[in-house]
Amino acid sequence: MTSFPPWLNTMLTAVGVPAVRISRAKALARAKALADRDANCDAFPFFARAARAGLPEACYRLGRCYLLGLGVPPSVGEALRWMGRAAEAGEVAAQTQLGALALQGVQLGALAPRGVQPGALAPRGVTGRGGYGLFDRAGLWDGGSAEPDYDSAEYWCRRAIAAGSVEAKALLAFILTDGPEDRRDRAAGDRLYREAAEAGWSRGQLGLATILLRQGGQNGAEQAMPLLRSAAADGVAVAHHLLGMLAESGAAGTVDFEAAAASYKDAACLGYAPAQVRYGFALMHGRGIACDLFTAETWLRRAALAGDAQAAAVVGSLYIRTGGLPANHAEAAVWLRRAAEGGHAGAARVLGRLLLLGSGVPLDIADAAHWLRVAGDGGEAAARADMVRLALTGLVGEDDRRAVVEWLRADALAGDAAAQYDLGLCLTQGIGAAPDWMAGLAWVGRAAEGGHPAAAEMLGELADPV
Repeated sequence: MTSFPPWLNTMLTAVGVPAVRISRAKALARAKALADRDANCDAFPFFARAARAGLPEACYRLGRCYLLGLGVPPSVGEALRWMGRAAEAGEVAAQTQLGALALQGVQLGALAPRGVQPGALAPRGVTGRGGYGLFDRAGLWDGGSAEPDYDSAEYWCRRAIAAGSVEAKALLAFILTDGPEDRRDRAAGDRLYREAAEAGWSRGQLGLATILLRQGGQNGAEQAMPLLRSAAADGVAVAHHLLGMLAESGAAGTVDFEAAAASYKDAACLGYAPAQVRYGFALMHGRGIACDLFTAETWLRRAALAGDAQAAAVVGSLYIRTGGLPANHAEAAVWLRRAAEGGHAGAARVLGRLLLLGSGVPLDIADAAHWLRVAGDGGEAAARADMVRLALTGLVGEDDRRAVVEWLRADALAGDAAAQYDLGLCLTQGIGAAPDWMAGLAWVGRAAEGGHPAAAEMLGELADPV
């Protein structure tokens, strides 16, 4: 940076314009010019110089460098420190960014609203949680927690809106329409979405489109389409995904699988996991695009690595089923376990069976029983049947046996003849419950009346033991 001669510094100071202000302004201008050319490593020290000198915009841009790793290793702590300085000084972009980060689960610490009790910015009502519907998870900061900080998000969004931020209107609208129940004000949220959309902001267009889609019917879908196209053109992954869903379902009047696959691909390339799943399915089934199992597995794998349990389950199944990818039960078990740990009951059932058979993994009855029980608790009837067999043969512990009896009792009371027979066997043998011969026989009798052949045969043997 060029230095100024002493006489110029003296003159500038005399008229109230310190030479340092010109210096830091030049540093910021130089940094922005370099950043516009993606010369981030060169831009960073100039942003730092202008930020240390106190320019709010420079503080925001420096914080953004730390947030996105532009010319410097990423650091959420440093990002928040510099963005906080900018936001407190009234920098609208920094206030908006803090609102977005809080909504995405980044804990703002000292930048959280001071003197505001949790929920104090929202109207009272029924508590509850919202989703991330409009804000694709692909764009979220990795340091975010599982829970959004709605108080901080609303606080900074309202400050930014007061200073004229259109983007903050879309963020606040999301809170008011899709946040926890005790914060919702759908009329106000819809109004903010509409204002943001009319100002040309893509998230506002996306929000207004979802309002129209929520109303249902072909007319709403048709009105939503141009809004979604505009948001998609601005690189909003969720907009691409919704365009794919409309094309696939024909909600706007015409089913177009080819257009759906193209939209899903666009959203998938932007890192949106749900679209990666849908695009993977399109490739698997040749819907709107040529069938390609290997490419399908690639996209499903990406979604699975991003935490999508369904995608992980499908990847696992591809390595098991005939006619899919080359059979590889060991690889299948890895993905099935990931899906099961993510709450996918069907994957837990298949993983349990692999462990029970020692197929691709070491035989482990205890681990198999664990996952079969998880699947059974998730409503998988086949897993419950497998656990009944293990319980009757004494291969599982007492806790698992009691769980089996609870399942059987519920199904037996609902009239399931097979469950009635199995419950009868458990009660007569004291499996998972105290032995009760008479109650057990009663359940076997009910199963026989329901047409269960083994129950009828058992009663016949008891009646004629010779």
